[in-house]
Amino acid sequence: MITPDQSHINRIREALWQMPESRASVMIGSGFSRNARKAGPHSSEFPLWQDIASLLCSKLYPPGDDDRLRKAMAEASGTSGFLSLAQEYEAAFGRGSLHTLIQELVPDDDYVPDEIHARLLRLPWKDVFTTNWDTLLERTRYLVADRAYGIVRTQDELPFAQKPRIVKLHGSFPAHIPFIFTEEDYRTYPKKFAPYVNTVQQAMMEAVFCLIGFVTDRLNGATDDRVNGASKTW
Repeated sequence: MITPDQSHINRIREALWQMPESRASVMIGSGFSRNARKAGPHSSEFPLWQDIASLLCSKLYPPGDDDRLRKAMAEASGTSGFLSLAQEYEAAFGRGSLHTLIQELVPDDDYVPDEIHARLLRLPWKDVFTTNWDTLLERTRYLVADRAYGIVRTQDELPFAQKPRIVKLHGSFPAHIPFIFTEEDYRTYPKKFAPYVNTVQQAMMEAVFCLIGFVTDRLNGATDDRVNGASKTW
């Protein structure tokens, strides 16, 4: 089947199977996690950004303040407003409370990788980057016998992980923190996580770089990942 993006698909395919080494890397956003399979009948749903914004607002603003709640929800529909809301929650309740809330919202243990995760990792990517906090990609490694991925959960692991790597850019469950989520996190990310930024930028210069599980913010063109990691412009 020929698609409107066939030329791009062909370019990615050529780069993936280039010899002697693949020339394609991929970054996985939160949308891809919604392909996971529920571990049981009572598994909760992966939240959408509206769900997270609604919960944050309900904890920040008292019942009965409908005008303030509506305004906050409207502002949270944009990337900047959403990050500001997360920043406000951290200022009110502390970073530990924010991390606990994230772990409660993202039901990592309620899901297992599906076949689409295995099909993704069977492709000969040069590296796999992800902004997701969940561990679906790491667990998928055990379903892929012919590809051995190293895992990078902290910047200190970058020089030592075997390639190809799965690089967790925004933290990782259960305890590799901080989970990147607030306005301040993104403002300071280039300085605090310079090795990650440099690694991604180098991958973008050296190889075809494919994004899966993201949408584009219509206001500013940022890559937008509003479930597991909010948004980040690289």
